[in-house]
Amino acid sequence: MRWVLVFLVACNNPTDPSTAPAPDGPASAEDDVRLLPLGPDRTWTYDVTSTYGSCPSGVVEQRVLGTETVDGRDVFRVRGFCGSEGRTFVDGDTVEDYYDWGPLGWTRQLDEPVEDGHAWTTTNGSATFGMHYERAEGTDCWTVVQEVSYTSTWTYCRGIGLTRFEMIDLAGGTIRATLR
Repeated sequence: MRWVLVFLVACNNPTDPSTAPAPDGPASAEDDVRLLPLGPDRTWTYDVTSTYGSCPSGVVEQRVLGTETVDGRDVFRVRGFCGSEGRTFVDGDTVEDYYDWGPLGWTRQLDEPVEDGHAWTTTNGSATFGMHYERAEGTDCWTVVQEVSYTSTWTYCRGIGLTRFEMIDLAGGTIRATLR
């Protein structure tokens, strides 16, 4: 499976993700309070623990490589911490990733309104599933839970981005990432 940005980012302090550092780059958290504050040349550094050969463990940088247009949308090209490059569209707190590994289309990673219990349905081109928000620890942090039979969660904090990631598949394979 090909991973895109939002499947690949993670968190600093497991008890309070709002203490995670803002991403490096030209804009600061004060300038951009979106849940996923992507911008040209922004970087994040993660501690990654993975049992997947396609996503090596270690200290890894995630970087916004530039911008382009896909399906008439302005997107960010992002190299995620597993090394793959994705295309991410951001409009306020709505975030969609482009998938092109067979079928073509968009998967919604974040939706509006950002509030406890808000749910939406999305697809990755081969399956349709639900997602919902749960309030996380921190001043304005939210956990997205993917409603599938395995564990897949992301925690976002305003002005920082996706601060915590955990995926545990049905066979016990894992990817966990923590923002440094």
